[in-house]
Amino acid sequence: MKTKTLKTDIQGALTCRQVEQFLMDYLDWQVTLWTWCKFRYHLHICDDCRQYLQDYRNAVALGQRIFANPEDEATGKVPDEILSAILKVRTPP
Repeated sequence: MKTKTLKTDIQGALTCRQVEQFLMDYLDWQVTLWTWCKFRYHLHICDDCRQYLQDYRNAVALGQRIFANPEDEATGKVPDEILSAILKVRTPP
């Protein structure tokens, strides 16, 4: 499996944009050990990226809970306007 190494700015530090762009690779261990260390360092010094990562993990966990049992029926009623719009888009001309 090929790992990715990032270009970095001042003295090898990652930018917030680089952290965001390569977050999935980081979480999937698709980066080199050195890049992983630079991610960890950036997360250590950047509150915003730490919060972004936590929010991402929370969203994934919520999605896993929601779809834990694919046989469950949806609860609640979809408004007719939304249902009509969805069906209109999905229906071939």
